[in-house]
Amino acid sequence: AQLASVDGHSMAYVFAPAGAGLVARFFFPHGGSLLEDPATGSATANLGGWCLAMGRALPCEFEIAQGEYTGRPSALRLRVDADRQIYVSGDVIELGRGTINL
Repeated sequence: AQLASVDGHSMAYVFAPAGAGLVARFFFPHGGSLLEDPATGSATANLGGWCLAMGRALPCEFEIAQGEYTGRPSALRLRVDADRQIYVSGDVIELGRGTINL
């Protein structure tokens, strides 16, 4: 699966069945290199939208493994309920903290 980003670069979110869940990988360009995100909640939410677009039976839920190949494995959970609401959750490791003043 390939998506064009707003600045003309390409990125890809790929997923496949793995046991009772899914395994996913998200690749994107950065500074002339191709990088992989170890846990992409926004792409997981878009996967929920894909489930709706493909007419999957609702509710549906998936455990999604991501980040194994980056050395930072993650576990994300996707749930699309009968009202077509998309929920993403998971466990994270805090890498930083900050404040934005508007």
